[in-house]
Amino acid sequence: MDNTLKQRCELFVKNRDIMKENFRWDNSQLHPLCASFYTEKGLEVDAFKIKLCKEVIKNNTGIFSSFKGTSLLALATMISLEDNIENTFQEVLKIYDILKKEFRSSEYLPLSAFIIYKMVRGDDYGRVVIKAKDIYQKMKSEHPFITSGEDCGFAVLFAISDKTSYAVIEEMEKCYELLRSKFFSANAVQSISHALALAEEEAIKKCNKVIEIFDSLKERNCKFGTGVELSILGLLAMTTDNIYQTIIDIVEVNEFLHFSKGFGALGIGKTQRIMYAAILVSQEYKNQCTENAMNIATINSITSIIIAQHAAMTAAIAASVAASSSSN
Repeated sequence: MDNTLKQRCELFVKNRDIMKENFRWDNSQLHPLCASFYTEKGLEVDAFKIKLCKEVIKNNTGIFSSFKGTSLLALATMISLEDNIENTFQEVLKIYDILKKEFRSSEYLPLSAFIIYKMVRGDDYGRVVIKAKDIYQKMKSEHPFITSGEDCGFAVLFAISDKTSYAVIEEMEKCYELLRSKFFSANAVQSISHALALAEEEAIKKCNKVIEIFDSLKERNCKFGTGVELSILGLLAMTTDNIYQTIIDIVEVNEFLHFSKGFGALGIGKTQRIMYAAILVSQEYKNQCTENAMNIATINSITSIIIAQHAAMTAAIAASVAASSSSN
């Protein structure tokens, strides 16, 4: 394994352990996800600051607020990486109120508000939200039975991009049609088509990349989950032009995690472990793309990579929420 990738893995395991030690009563499915936020920045988890963020969120929202749902810990962790916690959260609340006028409240709406805060200028909030609602309605029209709460987040992500609503939907549907015979879950296919819609390659080429990564991992006894986490493979398809090396990296990271306490069969389980292996690899690739964007022919904007990574994180939260619900 490449030394920098190994260091990323070691930091991720350490951060997960810090989360587990300090947030025992929170949803344990979110511990590795929160660890990955800090790992992406190359930082050790600051448990005190995350706890402070949780208090800020709780003290500024009502008892039945969506901010206090399953994804509370994830949101608190993301906000803890900001310089001014109080100001950040007040701005997120303002954006959330704008979103609430257009979307039903859900676990994912506060996360969408934070993403808008990070990536949109203050005077552009309203325009992005209106565009997101238009995209969501078009998504709902195409797939009325499988478009739901987490798709609001994807709609927001698309609205941030410079693609028109029609262009997004058209590209999404091309990818959906190409992938739906490959994967059983229509919801999962929709999720990965969301991620792929942001890439500049031809639909057939990027979909074939995803299928090649999926099949190659399966051949290496690293079968990737076929739920909403599939969108992470979309991110990988966008950020690599070397499928062979991508497979090697994911397999090696998965093996590293497998022998780390808490990541085996009695820990987060094989499916989630492989998902996080892919996230760690995608973080490494994203950094490489940022450092030398012109070497990545399939991407014409670093913003697209950043948006796609947020989409992957949204998928990871959705998978965690689903796992938590099924265990209750």
